[in-house]
Amino acid sequence: MKEHYSWLPSKPKVFIIIATSLGIITGVLLILYAWQLPPFFLNVVATNDAYVQAKTTLLSPQVSGYVTEVYAKDFAFVKEGQPLLQIDKRVFVQRLEEARARVQSAQSSLQAYAQSYRLHEANIIEKEAQIKAAQATLTNAQAENSRVSRLLKNESLSKRDYDNVKARLLNAQAALTQSKAQYQKALQEFEAFKTTKTSLEAELNRTKALLELARIDLDNSLIKAPIDGQLGEILAHIGQFVSQESALAYIVPHTHWVIANIKETKMDKIALGQRVRFSVDALGDAEFSGVVEEISPAMGSEFSPIKVNHATGNFIKIVQRIPIKIKIDSSNKRLGELRAGMSVVVEVYTK
Repeated sequence: MKEHYSWLPSKPKVFIIIATSLGIITGVLLILYAWQLPPFFLNVVATNDAYVQAKTTLLSPQVSGYVTEVYAKDFAFVKEGQPLLQIDKRVFVQRLEEARARVQSAQSSLQAYAQSYRLHEANIIEKEAQIKAAQATLTNAQAENSRVSRLLKNESLSKRDYDNVKARLLNAQAALTQSKAQYQKALQEFEAFKTTKTSLEAELNRTKALLELARIDLDNSLIKAPIDGQLGEILAHIGQFVSQESALAYIVPHTHWVIANIKETKMDKIALGQRVRFSVDALGDAEFSGVVEEISPAMGSEFSPIKVNHATGNFIKIVQRIPIKIKIDSSNKRLGELRAGMSVVVEVYTK
């Protein structure tokens, strides 16, 4: 009689079952962690869309000219007011001297006005004296004319002598009229002369303003660091012509912060003052601490120069992000190693 054999699968080993189960559980946990789902991040809002920021300053000249000196090196640390570059200052020096000469000329004109003013006053006093003298002469001539008129009636004086006295009276009257006219003319000239003081003072103020502008241009020919910080690459070289549109260098201050872009679906958990921890990719995931300092008033897309019109075409809803500003704690030991633009991973502790 033939024997019949039935095949049965071998029982799996226990360690294979355990390893497979652990692998599945690990994969699920990794997916939950990657998507920031429970049980992970229950009290944490995390994002890797975050960067170190700083108020980078672009240095541009206020005057045009050729670069004659470069005092700083690429990536150097500089202090506020430290000289960085020199633009050819010879033209600005000459303009300053010309402006000083114009100021001196205007001051001399104003001093000459003061002297002329005193001369006009003396001239008016002289004209007043001439009027008084003419008046006295006329009074004498009138008295003499009255006396000779009586003598002429008594035939004690010849007609010729009377005519001479009468002529002197007419001359005295004419002299008085002339002296009064000259006095009025002197007064009018004096009043007209006074009006020139305003224009002379205005000219002096104008030349002083031009002198100050020339001094400012000369000062601006020396490019100085506006703040403490670290330079980027020096973009200007000796002999290069630069103008107000030219970029000379970038300077980055020592103060940094983090801008994290949070999904709008998680913004209901974000509040000012919440503690933050973030790691920096470029520093071997070194960890730093901070606090939520400010929240943007609008989505990041609202600050784009090109607005998206959602009312046209097909619509696909895309989760927007809102920037938040994170103040970095000054107690972090590696704070000085942070550089603007570094990528970071941020975790905001909502409780």
